[in-house]
Amino acid sequence: MQTRNGVEFLDTGSQFISPTDTELLALIQQLNVRTNQQLTCGNNTVFQQTRRKRQLSLQQQWSTTLFSDLINSPELIGNLTNTSVAAMSQQMDTTDADSVNRLMQTFFDAPGEQVSEVQLALTCSSQNATAVEILRRFGHGQSLLAQGGMNEVVRRLADGLLIEYSQRVVSVNDAAFPAVVQTSTGRRFSARQVIVAVPIPTLENIDLVPTPEAPFQQLIQNYGPTGHAYYFTMSFQRATWRLNGRSGKVIYTSQSGPLVWLTTFDTTFASSCDNSTSASSSLWGIAHFSYDVPFETRKKLYIQAIMYSLRFADFSPLDCTDVNFATDDLAKGSIPTLRLNIPMESLKYLNDFHTLYQNVHIATADISSNSLGTMNGAVHSGSAVSNYVLQMLSAADAQRNELLRDTPVESTTPYVYSTSSHYPPAMFAAEIPAQVQNQTRIQNSPLTPSNSTSSGTFQYETSSQYPSTVQPPTTTTMKHFSFGNLDNSTNNEEPAAVLYDSPPQQAQPTLNYSTTFAYSTSSVMPPVVPIETTTIRHFSNGNLNETSTAQSPAVQRDNPSILINQQQNGYVYSTSTHYPIQLSSNRNINARATPSPEIVQQLQEVSESATNFTSLQLASSLTQLVQSLLTTLRLQ
Repeated sequence: MQTRNGVEFLDTGSQFISPTDTELLALIQQLNVRTNQQLTCGNNTVFQQTRRKRQLSLQQQWSTTLFSDLINSPELIGNLTNTSVAAMSQQMDTTDADSVNRLMQTFFDAPGEQVSEVQLALTCSSQNATAVEILRRFGHGQSLLAQGGMNEVVRRLADGLLIEYSQRVVSVNDAAFPAVVQTSTGRRFSARQVIVAVPIPTLENIDLVPTPEAPFQQLIQNYGPTGHAYYFTMSFQRATWRLNGRSGKVIYTSQSGPLVWLTTFDTTFASSCDNSTSASSSLWGIAHFSYDVPFETRKKLYIQAIMYSLRFADFSPLDCTDVNFATDDLAKGSIPTLRLNIPMESLKYLNDFHTLYQNVHIATADISSNSLGTMNGAVHSGSAVSNYVLQMLSAADAQRNELLRDTPVESTTPYVYSTSSHYPPAMFAAEIPAQVQNQTRIQNSPLTPSNSTSSGTFQYETSSQYPSTVQPPTTTTMKHFSFGNLDNSTNNEEPAAVLYDSPPQQAQPTLNYSTTFAYSTSSVMPPVVPIETTTIRHFSNGNLNETSTAQSPAVQRDNPSILINQQQNGYVYSTSTHYPIQLSSNRNINARATPSPEIVQQLQEVSESATNFTSLQLASSLTQLVQSLLTTLRLQ
């Protein structure tokens, strides 16, 4: 904005710092931002009247109750959720009602008809103050101002950080690991831990995965700004109002409109009223309009209202600017308020921050347990979630370092591990020499240090699942290729009637435990000699055109009981046809092709009677004769 010192940056947002905002003041001091007491150079007689004792006692009770106790006490706030602040103020006297209404206008920018009474109770508890004390700390005499405004604090806090401007967050996925954040430009960021530090009403613009639980969604729907005020800043050549003994505080109302209500505060940054006239002077204010008007009209109405209130004939600011936070999608208003009939279970989320699932945390001033809704509440909430996130990251890093052995080990001690067989040794009567037994017992004892001078390697000793017996099993009474004694015939006590699938093989080399395992097998069926087919004439035998006077002898079935000499090569495999090649004597067609006498007699009878038969009768008789002939041949 244009000031008496040239173009300067004047903050139009949050202005006042409470002297009790210890966490915010510590951050401001760390960032080397100067602060000064708000100047009250003129007369200020607002909010000095006496108050009704009953209402003061109720606000005092809220201000002295711990925030966590108030949230978890349905008997204290159970009846406050369905009562509006406007209905509450009607039961007060005029002075008390004005103080509450002033708090709704300047602190919340919210009409009392739409705000639940529980909002006032929670605000008093988080600030440890009554409504009047809150007003004094925020713009009404006791507040502090930062040089350059709160924007200077944010600018220095973000100095050196990688910030993506003009990219609103559209989705945050906590179901993935690491968590994924996507912006409106399509960029995707992944992080082990994510802190979402946005106003609660703007969470509706972000796709949160997984979806928050129902009570938290109800909090988002019933917790938001309700006013539509314009916040404006005016710069002046000098603070002429101080020359007339005015503080610069203006309260203006009009029922005709379009400007229906306006208030201003002197936000000139100066150390005292004596040198305030030489500093760049400014007024910061809030205004309500009955309908939308353009900026030039709003600026003209601002000047007229202030001139009328301060009784100035010539009131010309150097510059003027305003902003409506209610139309900003990234803010949706100023300080949010709880609406009527909000569920009690939704209030439990006013606990500094809320973890969405595991690695995404929502932290904002709107859910802070200290200084609810203010900049100090934002610092308190951010500090709480930052400490929690650092603990999570430190624990994860410590676990990762332990697994990866990142910490160097200065010295190592060999770990001696011993075990026993599956069955205790006492079950077996194994004779072990006493000397060997003692030596083994000493070696396996984990309590006895090793005398070996070798490098400290990991020592592991074990035994077989089944303990060793005294003697190996006796197998000399049985011959088998797996025992290696198939061709050993020196033992006279071996039974001679033992037969196996495999025929006798050539003598194998004597097996010992140092050679490889010798494996042999036999055929599924015993091998047979090649079938003699030279006496059978067939094209597959190659003798179809040969002439021989010798008669083909009958081929006999293979006798499986006859042992055939083994072939010289290792694996023997043979097979036969499904039905053995054998022609029975009663199937010799050449020897038994003569029909029976009965068939010959029937044929003669048909021949003699053929002249007396019709063609149909003759065909029937011949058919029966052929069937009888075929039956006789089949029986043969």
